[in-house]
Amino acid sequence: MKHARLRIHHDSGTLHPMHAFEMAHERIHRADLLHWNTVLDGTNTFVFRVRGDPAPFRAKLDARDVTVSYSLSSAENGVFYCCVRDRATESDEGYIDAFARGTLVVVPPIRFNPDGTTDLALVGTAVDLEAAVEGLPSGLRATVRSVGPYRHRASAPAPRLTDRQREAVAAAVACGYYESPREGSVTDVAASLDVAPGTAAEHLRKAEASVMRSVVTPGGDGENQYSSSSSFSTM
Repeated sequence: MKHARLRIHHDSGTLHPMHAFEMAHERIHRADLLHWNTVLDGTNTFVFRVRGDPAPFRAKLDARDVTVSYSLSSAENGVFYCCVRDRATESDEGYIDAFARGTLVVVPPIRFNPDGTTDLALVGTAVDLEAAVEGLPSGLRATVRSVGPYRHRASAPAPRLTDRQREAVAAAVACGYYESPREGSVTDVAASLDVAPGTAAEHLRKAEASVMRSVVTPGGDGENQYSSSSSFSTM
């Protein structure tokens, strides 16, 4: 049994309309899919965690033909939650079918990144993981970010970051701050967050400290769980 983290890259025509809306709207900053349920009547129900203003999000849900019903929480510290029931589209079914095979289980959350990519984790056999990566619908491709044997601690809670720290890290990843060689700067992160560079640097420093503590803590999230190898069968 393997545990793999994937990043899904979308051609312009395969990006989910709500993800495209979140990327384009200045008052919606990011969304994570926390829970979902496929109902046997052609609908899907989702719970999202969204950083931003609920008003434009509500207006978008009202304008969509596929929205059956929804409920939004009030925003607290710039974050709100949305439970929405949608009629399943052909695009939705293709995306779901890519990972609804054999032994595969999608481990939440699914993160919709500001650069248009989607991050998700899967648990399953090497054969099923490889089939999912190779069998994505047209217009989608996967980068295997990490893969390794599944252990109980692989599903341990992630390091505790504040909402703002997580947003800073997401902005840093999107601008290439963690690439080698580095493609983005703290100034780029600050511009994305609309804060001063010193504030962005502080958010990143505290987030990185939390992650590093989890690496050296026994049973923590980063205790040699994964390999960067993309070969499922050799792990």
